[in-house]
Amino acid sequence: MKNILFFASATRQSCNKRIAGVRRYFAKTDCQVQVIEGNYKRINIAKILDFWKPVGCIAECGSDTDSLTPASFGRIPVVFLDKDPTKKTGIRFSVNSDLEGSSVLAAKELLSLDLPAYAFVGFKKPLFWSKARERAFVGAIKLNGRTCRVFDDASTTGMKRMKALCKWLRGLPKPCGIFAAHDATAEETLNACQIEGLSVPEDVAILGVDNIEDICEQTTPTLSSVCQDFEKAGFLCGELLALQLHHPETAPRSLTFGLLGVVRRRSTMRMRTGGTNDQKVSKALELIRQKACGYLCVDDVAAVMGCSRRTAEMRFQKFTHHTIAEEIREVRLAKVFALLRQPEVAINSLANICGYESDSTLRYAFKAKTGLSMRDWRRKNVLAADPSRTLV
Repeated sequence: MKNILFFASATRQSCNKRIAGVRRYFAKTDCQVQVIEGNYKRINIAKILDFWKPVGCIAECGSDTDSLTPASFGRIPVVFLDKDPTKKTGIRFSVNSDLEGSSVLAAKELLSLDLPAYAFVGFKKPLFWSKARERAFVGAIKLNGRTCRVFDDASTTGMKRMKALCKWLRGLPKPCGIFAAHDATAEETLNACQIEGLSVPEDVAILGVDNIEDICEQTTPTLSSVCQDFEKAGFLCGELLALQLHHPETAPRSLTFGLLGVVRRRSTMRMRTGGTNDQKVSKALELIRQKACGYLCVDDVAAVMGCSRRTAEMRFQKFTHHTIAEEIREVRLAKVFALLRQPEVAINSLANICGYESDSTLRYAFKAKTGLSMRDWRRKNVLAADPSRTLV
């Protein structure tokens, strides 16, 4: 077997998905993907290359931007993932995030809440992708005639940064929509809001990036996030590496991987649905988001609201302008769409996964919503963009 080394700058959910994408690309070849984890400044790259003798390498550089260069790999073909594109380092092949696209999507999401104020919180380190997201988000907000404040204090860490963030949040007009440069930054912002006694999302709506479930699903309230197509990023890395292996004289290339949309959770949900201060409806929305794809019914939602079914329906419709049952159906369909974007998930398993009584019930609902069968929708929206994927 030939070795492909994937240098991971950090162990996290997004990295695992990128690795999965690389492995999917090389699945039917004689190459195996070996992951090298750790701080690049503390590992001996030359010795690792001598130990594994790889035919090619992929270097993830989002959080460790200066430690690896083309010279680190000698003549071994290499693809850089999320390397600062503004630096002239002799990189020939790279795959990068759509930094502007994620910020524009975030701006559209927060602007749809129609808030009086907007802001951006930068990452704790002055990394290029944080600054790029800041520029794009501020630009998108200003384009729509709104002002945008920025917190980009990367000179302090720990409690000093938290105190500075708290002071900054205190001075923001309320309510305010905040886009954080990363999910960890969104969590940091949420913690600062709690210290300041600010209600999320009533006073501050918070949106992160990367949809790291270990963060977004564990906070209170849960965090909304822009979801990037990390699995596609890994696949594109495999594509560029194979191109170098089979055609050594090929011209340099840089590819960009896209977005899967916004995963909405409670940190923006209240503001999206009218801005009234109804905690019972907020709890109902969160229950539906978490449990709709299980055995959830309207009576279960009414129970968590602590009122009769009729009263629950009246309060819910006043707040969201649709019924509880309609909300459950929308969440189930959103899950269907998300799974259809993963061609390895069989269509005949979707009804059971997404809470439908039968395959025919799902087929009818999907056709009514889109005018297409699930197979045709997948072929049109997923496989057309990536013909290498296998239809299940």
